[in-house]
Amino acid sequence: MWYEHFADNKFISMIYTSVPTLKNLRIEKIEISREGDRLTVGFDLPFFADKPPKKWIERSYTTTFVELDFFDIQEVSIKARSNTYRGGIDICKDEQTDFFIVNITGTVEAKIIAGSGLIQSVNGY
Repeated sequence: MWYEHFADNKFISMIYTSVPTLKNLRIEKIEISREGDRLTVGFDLPFFADKPPKKWIERSYTTTFVELDFFDIQEVSIKARSNTYRGGIDICKDEQTDFFIVNITGTVEAKIIAGSGLIQSVNGY
């Protein structure tokens, strides 16, 4: 599963009985920062957490938002065909180089190869 490639994946594993695959997502952002050293991908998961934190329930949240940060960027390409960004994200690690390989397909297409990555945040709204 995609989240198993990230060292700090406890929270997302706690709020889902079965963490959803990254298919049919609303992709909120693809952001390059720190002079190209960091790339952030933000998206809504396809369904809400089945074991959400109490605070999320109290605030009537219905959507789970995830931000992934990638560092040591080796390659990046982005192409969009629409102003409504929906798609799927495939994340794997190259066995020889241990690089993250991220492919986004749909109305926005991107390929990212990065030396490291982390789940930056998991929030409800």
